[in-house]
Amino acid sequence: MLKFIIPGRPISKSNFKLSNIKGKTWMPHKGKYSKYVAYENLIAGIINETYKDVPLEGNIITVLKLYFPNKVMGDVHNYPKSICDGIEKSGIIKNDKQLKPFLILDFIDKENPRVEIELYPQHEYHFDFTLSKK
Repeated sequence: MLKFIIPGRPISKSNFKLSNIKGKTWMPHKGKYSKYVAYENLIAGIINETYKDVPLEGNIITVLKLYFPNKVMGDVHNYPKSICDGIEKSGIIKNDKQLKPFLILDFIDKENPRVEIELYPQHEYHFDFTLSKK
């Protein structure tokens, strides 16, 4: 199991895409919208500081724990894309399609907003999910 902690409030990719009149979208590298690219690089840098081994092969069971400073968090489903792009950019995986199954959990931590990324190679771990009525 690998665990990485990304400090600060999670950033959603959907807030930073720009598009032209033909509908083509891109991520700007300068100006106020470049915050997303910096966030991807932060994730990649933190992973590269601690993981020095070969890229992970096969599917990776992925658990994302999103810690927000308050209840203003937007759509939680928009956050994984930015995080997955940062993981892929680090080189720890070849393609973010490997990150499955995928579990997203959200919490409030006013003092320490962050993202905790847990990666479990599927050939070493079994994912079991149980849901029961209260």
